[in-house]
Amino acid sequence: MPKFNKKLIYKIPIYLIFLIFVSTLFELISFDNKYINKKSITFDVDNVRNPQIKKLVRTIDNLSGNTYFSLSEKKKKEFFQIDKNKYNNLPEEILIKAKDKNLTISNKKNKENSKNWQRSHGNQSSNKFSSLKQINSENVDLLDVAWTYKFSKKGVVPGNAIFFEDKIYVSTPGKSLIALSAEKGEKIWERPTEGKAAVRGLMIHENKNIYFCDQKNLNSINSVNGEFNLNFGKKGKIKLKHKCQTTPVIIDKDIIIATFEPGIEVYDLSSGKIKWKFYLKKITKDFFRYGGKRFDYSGGNPWGGISADVDRKIVYISTGNAGRFYEGTSRPGKNKYSNSVIALDISSRKVLWEFQEVEHDIWNYDIASPPILTSIVRNGKEIDVVVAPTKFGNTLVLDRLTGKSLFDYKKIKVPLSDVPGEKTAFYQKKFLLPEAFSKQYFEKEDITDLSPESTKYVKEKIKDASYGFFTPNSVDKKNIVFKGGAQWMGASIDNATSTMYVNSSDMPTFLWLEKVNKKNSYYRYSSNFEIIKDQYGYPGSKPPWGNLTSINLTNGKINWTVPFGEYEELTKKNIPTTGTVNFGGVAATAGNLVFATGTVDNKVRAYRATDGEELWNYKMEYLGSSPPTIFEYNNDQYLLIVSTGSSTIKAQFPDQTEFGDIIYAFKLKK
Repeated sequence: MPKFNKKLIYKIPIYLIFLIFVSTLFELISFDNKYINKKSITFDVDNVRNPQIKKLVRTIDNLSGNTYFSLSEKKKKEFFQIDKNKYNNLPEEILIKAKDKNLTISNKKNKENSKNWQRSHGNQSSNKFSSLKQINSENVDLLDVAWTYKFSKKGVVPGNAIFFEDKIYVSTPGKSLIALSAEKGEKIWERPTEGKAAVRGLMIHENKNIYFCDQKNLNSINSVNGEFNLNFGKKGKIKLKHKCQTTPVIIDKDIIIATFEPGIEVYDLSSGKIKWKFYLKKITKDFFRYGGKRFDYSGGNPWGGISADVDRKIVYISTGNAGRFYEGTSRPGKNKYSNSVIALDISSRKVLWEFQEVEHDIWNYDIASPPILTSIVRNGKEIDVVVAPTKFGNTLVLDRLTGKSLFDYKKIKVPLSDVPGEKTAFYQKKFLLPEAFSKQYFEKEDITDLSPESTKYVKEKIKDASYGFFTPNSVDKKNIVFKGGAQWMGASIDNATSTMYVNSSDMPTFLWLEKVNKKNSYYRYSSNFEIIKDQYGYPGSKPPWGNLTSINLTNGKINWTVPFGEYEELTKKNIPTTGTVNFGGVAATAGNLVFATGTVDNKVRAYRATDGEELWNYKMEYLGSSPPTIFEYNNDQYLLIVSTGSSTIKAQFPDQTEFGDIIYAFKLKK
């Protein structure tokens, strides 16, 4: 029997500690020389991929930070102190006048969609408008189902389907992309993917290759047979370091994507070789550590989508809120690049401008949909602009090259937070025009009037809550906001008339924080929300709870707004149409029509574009889960609706929707 080495038993722990140290060091270090605004070598906890090592590093980091904070009177003072004298001496509001000089004169190159619908949201301008008018306000009542397609399983498909030449391309509830024949809806091919394909969309290029992200990879697939384009990346794929779910854009020989780093990545269209990356965060050295915690600006992701001015070689990006939905104690400051529209010049590789709607967001008011490129008339001249409808019910109309607002707005002084360490912005923006298309903040008058019983029930429920224009969240009481506005589906814009059509929801919602008492927790508070409902499960505010709105972008005035969606049981009680929460989308056409879907009554509707009158509807088995797709094949115009439900509505109103598995194609009866 061999002799037991006693010395070895003492060395094993040392070897293990050394191994853990080396592994941790390796995980913390990241090398990438493709960034143009970030160091090639970074040493950061966010680089760690192994969850066990990340937990260990954060625990050590948190423990040391908290210890240092508890011993430093200077750091405590910085954390808790707010300059209330400065705040009190500031004016209540500041008017920011729109700029009428140095505006971007239109190059008359706004994109239109006709026979094809080559990119989710229609094209690289994301305007979701079709110039087709075979189906129009005079004959839309003749619209009927041409065919249906059933997926192999149920589940939400949120990405807007595309069409090119004779095929429809759409993701499935599983991990795959499929091609269907336009004539009969028969499956031609199916391509499995590593992650969920084209969550926010896909596009087809004139080279007949399809490009999309599956969250883990950027893929290139041959549109004819569904095979991977072997010349692109590694056998048709580019492995991504950071999640991507948005539709790419293509400018000349570049394909550009937005990732959850957050960042923008530019690849060679032919080979898939990486060219450069842009980091969508402004690193603030002053706030490396705050209140014992590491500065945690973990959000600001461009998850909703991007658009491109191909001729000027500019990418426009909308971004989300800066992490930790309802509290920001670990990310003081405005959180630059979050809640913003950003213009990135691909030629110079520089940010041209950025416009932030909400500073230091603690209400989850991210800009969720891709910016839309169009034009408006100002002082007799056609001006190229970027338009972004938002969750707060605003419509940002910004000059294409300067990012300046084409309409006046005010900076309103807002309440300070009473949460220790939470330093909210002193001002938030209030836009005078365009007129708000959804409710922006809760007031007592907004309590439901559906019935005296409902009014009493909700009044009691909210009696101790706070509310108002950008009122901060608290650990002591619940705060009421309206969730909804414009979601990731965005809007449809008619370039010829500068008219925007947008669907929106108004859901009264409690927000509140709870103190995390777990020792050395990375975060101080947990974020919580709850939709406020009456005793019957309907939203606790006055209807309408969902709207479809038409806005004149030239003068900022609402043309019309109508309730969008119906509860049939309420209609039978002679209650006026209330509208419902909706997560589908709109697409307008030159046929004087606006097609809209996504309401909990499972209907797709057609409205007259000039006055909002409902002209046609069809009740599907499930609610429409993405914006309509409009195209022409064999001299027939089609309306395509993906009917698979909504995970967001299912989470908020579980009894009002189900997940589905159907695609509907409509055309005029012969």
